[in-house]
Amino acid sequence: MSKMKVSIVIPTLNGGEDFKRCLAAIFSQNVIFPFEVLVIDSGSTDETVSIAREFPVRLYQIAKKEFNHGLTRNMGIELSKGEFVVLMTQDAIPANKNWLSSLVSPFFKDERVAGVYARQIPREDANVLTKRRHSRWLTSRMERDVKFITDRASYEKLLPMQRYMFCNFDDVCSCIRKSVWEKIPLEKTIFAEDLEWSKKVIESGFKIVYEPSASVIHSHNRSVLYEYKRVYINYRRLNEIFGVQTAPTLGHVVLFTFRDTVMDILYVLGKEHNIPKMISLLTKVPLLSFVRAYARYKGAKDQIERQELKQLSGI
Repeated sequence: MSKMKVSIVIPTLNGGEDFKRCLAAIFSQNVIFPFEVLVIDSGSTDETVSIAREFPVRLYQIAKKEFNHGLTRNMGIELSKGEFVVLMTQDAIPANKNWLSSLVSPFFKDERVAGVYARQIPREDANVLTKRRHSRWLTSRMERDVKFITDRASYEKLLPMQRYMFCNFDDVCSCIRKSVWEKIPLEKTIFAEDLEWSKKVIESGFKIVYEPSASVIHSHNRSVLYEYKRVYINYRRLNEIFGVQTAPTLGHVVLFTFRDTVMDILYVLGKEHNIPKMISLLTKVPLLSFVRAYARYKGAKDQIERQELKQLSGI
């Protein structure tokens, strides 16, 4: 194992102090194998580049317009020297000193493992609704999970949402086997390059592992505008990749808005004991509920109608 090498690829853009904390945590890992870190910056105007130079990383710089979620990561993987390549975001901070060892360990146990993804723990400053959404998604589970096709006919019968959850993968923090990537590289895409890749490798007979012992701290308290853009592009790509359409009509938008507003208000009233924070969240809940529901509807609808898809700023 001492001869094994891992590469860590991090695309950056104005990463700031979170990026510095990310690198500091990476270089404090307890590992018995050598690893390298590659940073690909796409035009940061803050201190991100100077922060990268404080650490022993391989720094590459590209123009902002050249960034692409799939191709930029392909660039990093191609430049890497490792047998296994970690893909992570600039604000995903390893939660402990054994994160890297835990993330790569499944590869040694099974040659069919093509990718491993980590558990995500909300930041301490995350609001109660952000923490609840994290706790209800696949990247918060405490149980290890291995996904692979044992019965092709049963897999083909899965509903779109079931297939999406079966193929789940997340480049907030993941690791891939480079030899598999050489056969199945990431696609040029503005979003969900991780899900598209995972679906392809699973359908090619490989395994995807969720490894909760490899944890990173990562969450966002999103603005209304960012939430719309994020949910819109997410559900557009989910429809393209898996056929997911959870809000097919405006009637569903009304129903989901009402349901989520009531549930979120009740949750905030029961869980948030800081009065100013409670009031702030309560005032945002109805609009956020509508935005999420409408973005799910609009994203899938635009994809079905083959509307032109453009890069959304900040996503």
